[in-house]
Amino acid sequence: MFNINVRSFVGILLLGFLGSLGRVVSPVLPQYAEQLGASSVEIGLFFSAYSFTWSFLQLYTGYLSDKFGRKKFIAFGLSIYGLFLILCGLSQNFLQLVIFRVLQGVGLGLFGPAALGLVAEAEEKGMSFAFYRTATSLGSMVAPIIGGVLGSISINYPFFIGGSLTLLAIPSVLLIYEKKITKYEEKFGFLSSFKSMIWTKRIVLICLAIFLVELTFASLDLIIPLSGSTVGFSPATIGFILSSYFITFTLFQIPIGAISEKIDRKLLICLCISTGTLPFLVFYFSTNAIAWILASGALGVTVGTVFVQSSAYVAELAPEDKKSLYMVFFDSIIDYSFVIMPPIATYTYTYTPQAPFLLCAFLLIIATIIFGKA
Repeated sequence: MFNINVRSFVGILLLGFLGSLGRVVSPVLPQYAEQLGASSVEIGLFFSAYSFTWSFLQLYTGYLSDKFGRKKFIAFGLSIYGLFLILCGLSQNFLQLVIFRVLQGVGLGLFGPAALGLVAEAEEKGMSFAFYRTATSLGSMVAPIIGGVLGSISINYPFFIGGSLTLLAIPSVLLIYEKKITKYEEKFGFLSSFKSMIWTKRIVLICLAIFLVELTFASLDLIIPLSGSTVGFSPATIGFILSSYFITFTLFQIPIGAISEKIDRKLLICLCISTGTLPFLVFYFSTNAIAWILASGALGVTVGTVFVQSSAYVAELAPEDKKSLYMVFFDSIIDYSFVIMPPIATYTYTYTPQAPFLLCAFLLIIATIIFGKA
């Protein structure tokens, strides 16, 4: 039986879901910037500026939230994020939009790492991360639909609603249990804490293995449409194939999280990495749409479980007073897969449309070996 703090898990669900609804602006943000006079190049730089802001801040803010309190950073970060998202919708020119969006990125850089650290405090880490990742996945699925509907009424509405919904996430923090901060870590600075982390062989091997797994996920939105079109799949069919990943992810990760608390988590992750090769082989050899839909759904279970449970595994290994730092380091490493994989996938695609799938299967085999040594 699990000793689950129901109140904390409800808070984790609400925080993950409401905190991800800021993405309601995704269907209209490029057009909004264009209406304010931005060129296509400026829009690209605008998106990069936002991502750079939160990614640059998150390692250090993760360390600070470990030191001064994760709930404080979450509440403060969500306040900044929600407020400046609303102000984005009131921008009178592109420069204002850039300033407000960058400041919104500051908010994400504050609350994102602290939220991971707070989720990592739960005793049932497999369950807590399954709840949190499933809630954020559900929010990410729902948000563009809401944003598209609101944007068809007025292009400003998604910013107002998104910011307001984000602010509603703040009370959910009160439901989540936070352990008292000890003063022990205060004698260690950020650099010494970071150095001790990256010199931990086990953490480095885990990050490397999951980075390779995440490379395969980062390729899906690119190689499934490209390769699928070459075998005659319609855009609607390709959409179903891509959606099946998130459907199975949402349905299965909480039950798998419950199972992970009863069995060896490392063994579960290794099993899911290795079996994740099979759907990619289906993509490589099959031209049947149903087979592709089932394969994509299988990845939502296998690769999805690796993503969720590896977070829980790192959280178990992280010292109590460095959880946010460890979690954000782990997330930062695997996020680089979205920068590195697209050009690799398109390069292998030039040899044969199915070649990227074979590459992904190979990456998962290597990842299994590396993770097994961690």
